[in-house]
Amino acid sequence: MDIRGAVDAAVPTNIIAAKAAEVRANKVNWQSYLQGQMISSEDCEFIQRFEMKRSPEEKQEMLQTEGSQCAKTFINLMTHISKEQTVQYILTMVDDMLQENHQRVSIFFDYAKRSKNTAWSYFLPMLNRQDLFTVHMVTTEWVRFLI
Repeated sequence: MDIRGAVDAAVPTNIIAAKAAEVRANKVNWQSYLQGQMISSEDCEFIQRFEMKRSPEEKQEMLQTEGSQCAKTFINLMTHISKEQTVQYILTMVDDMLQENHQRVSIFFDYAKRSKNTAWSYFLPMLNRQDLFTVHMVTTEWVRFLI
């Protein structure tokens, strides 16, 4: 690959990809949410460990043993946090996780089944948000659940 190809690979090709890159770059201070009692210590600990996993293999290993906790944490964070920037970050993490391995959607389906719910129902309220990036990410996850 020449230098032009390397640069093209690093530059987002559309507005959504650019926004997702921006969202990923703005890490969330989970400790402040814990101190404000907006998230549980269990969710805080899990999400911090998950963020530290860099490779898809490391994430896969963690998800094989803690898949249910992963779904529970992401759903808790999505449903209990209202700050738009943080919701965007959570949805981007979910999207990245599912892009790495589409089979991971089963984590959400299994959790929803145990909770006597549907996987989509957790995402539904976010379709009413004013932020178009959030709405786009929610619809993207729904499509991933369907295929």
